[in-house]
Amino acid sequence: MQDEEGYTVLNLRSQEKTTIRLSPGRIQDSPLSSQCFKCMLGILGALCIILTLAVIILTILVFQGGSHKGPTGTPPNTPADSDSGRRSLNRAEGSSRPEDVLAHLRQNLCDLQTHSRAAGGSECKLCPMDWLSHRGKCYWFSKGNKDWNGSRDDCPRKRSHILVIQDQDEMQFIQNVTQGKYPIWIGLNVTSPEEKWTWVDGSILNQNLFPVSGPAVRNSCGVIKGNQMRSEMCSAEFKWICQKEAALI
Repeated sequence: MQDEEGYTVLNLRSQEKTTIRLSPGRIQDSPLSSQCFKCMLGILGALCIILTLAVIILTILVFQGGSHKGPTGTPPNTPADSDSGRRSLNRAEGSSRPEDVLAHLRQNLCDLQTHSRAAGGSECKLCPMDWLSHRGKCYWFSKGNKDWNGSRDDCPRKRSHILVIQDQDEMQFIQNVTQGKYPIWIGLNVTSPEEKWTWVDGSILNQNLFPVSGPAVRNSCGVIKGNQMRSEMCSAEFKWICQKEAALI
């Protein structure tokens, strides 16, 4: 029994020794854990370096941005109250006053039409879009063709009347625009019993100033072709010109 017990004790001791010997082996397997720990430290160190660099860069950018501004936050060498700024402010403050609106229109529109400036230069005359301006009148040139009656009736829809020529200067203006390329209806026809050429405003044509080639009979209407006036049948179809006074501002 003692032998057996002694054997048993020795066997247990040998197992304890074995356990003690194996324990250092398990501890010796821990270098893998230490390597992971070192990797984590390395990653944390890299992140710290990156954050530090980012802070330095942001500090430099903020410093440079502040150096481009003056003490009041305005760009250097730029007047805070320039002449253009004052003009814009004055226009905005006075935009509700009629006299300022007219002055603004004169400055921006009349100066572009110096030939329409009235005497003294204090007022000007303007025409609608697509109308030509000449000596205080506005002229609209058609693109299509109509007979004389259709042409005459079209102009009132534009708050105007078919062309009535007053003098040679106006005649020259029409010729310069049309270049004599096609006939143009004007507000001239024969309606009176005396068979005289009459303008649509009721005045009689001065044939010493504007002679008309062709017969002066009923149902004859006037056209401009080239540098002269001609008689045509009113049923013919040509282009036409509407005319009205320019707007005074």
